[in-house]
Amino acid sequence: MADLSVTIGLDQTELEKGLAGAGKSLGKLAGATQAGVNPFQATANKLSTGMGIGGMIAGPIGAVVGAFFDAFGGMISSVTAKVKELAEYAQSIRLASLTTGLSIEQIRNIEAVGKAFGVSLQTMVSTSVEFTRRMGEARIKGGELTNILAKMGVGLDEVAKGTFDEQKAMKMLADAYAAGTDEATLLYYGTKMFGDSFKELLPIIKAGSRAIDDAANTYKKADPGATSALGRFLNDLQNIWTSLQNIMIDGFGGFVEQVEGFISDIKNIFTLSFYNPFESVEDKVKRRLENAPKYMTNEELVKFVLKGFDPEDREKAEKEIRKQLKGNGKVLNPFGMAEAGAASQMQQMAGGDIFGAVSFTPLERIATATEETARNTAPKDTPTPRTPDEVAR
Repeated sequence: MADLSVTIGLDQTELEKGLAGAGKSLGKLAGATQAGVNPFQATANKLSTGMGIGGMIAGPIGAVVGAFFDAFGGMISSVTAKVKELAEYAQSIRLASLTTGLSIEQIRNIEAVGKAFGVSLQTMVSTSVEFTRRMGEARIKGGELTNILAKMGVGLDEVAKGTFDEQKAMKMLADAYAAGTDEATLLYYGTKMFGDSFKELLPIIKAGSRAIDDAANTYKKADPGATSALGRFLNDLQNIWTSLQNIMIDGFGGFVEQVEGFISDIKNIFTLSFYNPFESVEDKVKRRLENAPKYMTNEELVKFVLKGFDPEDREKAEKEIRKQLKGNGKVLNPFGMAEAGAASQMQQMAGGDIFGAVSFTPLERIATATEETARNTAPKDTPTPRTPDEVAR
């Protein structure tokens, strides 16, 4: 306190200036707060970037270094996102090839044609598969499609060799349309070759054969092996991320599991009867079930409760756990067809059919039908048993 008074005495003017400046800053701060502006937001914004942190700590040089790291981090994020996007695309091509039997080159070609005219890859692949199926059927069975191909000038040798593919078929239909073929006839021919989804290919057909070639002949074709490798690489990326998730689950989930066990142990201590420290297995099972964590399935409860038992007691404890978990539940046995058949043969002699009871009435009526069978098939000298309803009446 003495030092403070000396300082004030020596520099009273500077102190007054400092206090006045502080007062103005506080006034601005209060005004900004009342106006709904967060006065600390600017600092927070700076602290959110490497450039801002570098500038605050090390001045201009730090800001330059921070800006470099910001740019480098942004570049890495962009590259990673682009690689992931390309890998997802390559995987879709690879999976389409695996599921359809078409080569990666075929799929890339028909995709390029479809993309140029707004037709989805899924539609292009499905129509191409259908085209291949129908060409095989025409080669083996013949039929109307064989006549249609002959009218178009396509020989069965081309179909057999596979040189007449879906792209060539689309170009021939496009040329036929350009020559004046009406849409109804075009749709009929196209449906016979590509199936009912041919109508979705009409934008391609109407564009003309030259446009189809232009769309298929991209400037650079990706290597099929590279496409397949990049598609497989996405599986690795997904596997790595799944592994990281599993590591985090094991770490945090294991901690939660320990906390659950600790809480349960505490509950068990407080609920343990001090007058009966040598409690039976049945009582111990009941107590530990009551204090087990919530939302566990029956199998999880069995494993959890068994942890509190010595190895020699576990078999008996597990039986007791399952017994207490099932409560008053009963095992429901199905009404077997063998039993139903035997009962039906007996009841047919006395009238009625128990299969009708099993098939067309609720389950509770099966018991009534069985009782009726017993009455209808009882020997004449044996008193006919009465149902509980008859006794009540």
